[in-house]
Amino acid sequence: MKKIFFLPFLASLILFASCSSDDDASMDDHNHHDEHKNVSLLISDTESKTLNFINPFTDELKKFEAAYAKGSIYATESGRYAVITHRNDNFTETFNIGGEIDHGDHSHDLGETGLAAVSFVSQKPTHFKSEQGYVAVYNDGDATLSIFNEKTIDNNATVNTITTGSAAHHGAMVIFKNCNIAITNLGNGSGLPEKVQIINQSGEIVSEEAQSLSTSGIHGSAGNNTTAVFGSGTGILVVNDNGEQNIINYPDSFEDGVWFGSLLATNISDLFIGYTSSKGAYFIDIENEAITPIHETTELFKCMVSKSGKEVISLTKSGVLKITDVATKAVLFNETLSIVMDTESTGHGSVTSSIDYFDEFVYISVPSAKKIIQYNIDDMKITEEFELAITPYQFKVLAYDIEH
Repeated sequence: MKKIFFLPFLASLILFASCSSDDDASMDDHNHHDEHKNVSLLISDTESKTLNFINPFTDELKKFEAAYAKGSIYATESGRYAVITHRNDNFTETFNIGGEIDHGDHSHDLGETGLAAVSFVSQKPTHFKSEQGYVAVYNDGDATLSIFNEKTIDNNATVNTITTGSAAHHGAMVIFKNCNIAITNLGNGSGLPEKVQIINQSGEIVSEEAQSLSTSGIHGSAGNNTTAVFGSGTGILVVNDNGEQNIINYPDSFEDGVWFGSLLATNISDLFIGYTSSKGAYFIDIENEAITPIHETTELFKCMVSKSGKEVISLTKSGVLKITDVATKAVLFNETLSIVMDTESTGHGSVTSSIDYFDEFVYISVPSAKKIIQYNIDDMKITEEFELAITPYQFKVLAYDIEH
């Protein structure tokens, strides 16, 4: 196994974030696949506040300290920042990839690597979104939404707190291009919400009550510029930015009580991904109201979409890894990995293996062995095993570049 050399702890003094206008929402001028110079893994520890920040192509490792242990880590839309939520400790913080991008005749200074200035207290921060240039965290404890603009993380510390007009519940949301937000409403539910309404960034409800369809429970959301989809026991709830809603039925092969509790967007606006452990991963075509299989299995462990939205990555508990092209539906990779993962979950906060995907590499954590494995899809083999001094809880690939 490859040795990793520890560098001194770096302090970070980074300016921070607030909401912005439509003009600031575009993040399209970034290229995340250039020379691996700004690619790293940010890893939280199960047992301590320690964060590991590893460049997997140089083996450089830096250590930082989060506010709490067992942070849930998410990459922002651009890939430059991570958002770390601590649900049980009512706290959220941010992390900057930092460094410098050299373009020959000029360079771009990304600031100092480390914890950024945006942090805030909220009640049970749980559901995360980074889209349309915004970063949003849904707070289960009081049904509020914490939202700020990604581009301002380094120069403005304002985080807006929006009251969503619902009682506290396990919520979800999607941000539209017009900056309004489709957000769950508890309705008559006891824990899971049963309706979705549209609010603006002042928290005002802008959809009509009659437009909100009732479901038997909602979990999971994804969106494109003008449409949001939510997983529900009744079917896939489709919500347009004008408030119109409809439900797409599950296939007849789905047994009673089986539904998609997790949804993902792709680079095709009308095509989403829904998945559940007992049935596998499926395409959701909202234009044709069709749900078709990607990876049918009764033991789905993980599912994600690549940063570009062009590929679906699905992994079973027994190690079957499948990569599917979104546009053509072609299977690009389908092999059983010789990796023993930690797959057994006992509930929220369980310490199991995590995965992420960048270029031709899949990364898989194995907490029980205190390591992260780098698997090369092109060569179909393990290329690195990064031994850690921590027990990895969650990790994400942060990858960022600027084209000019």
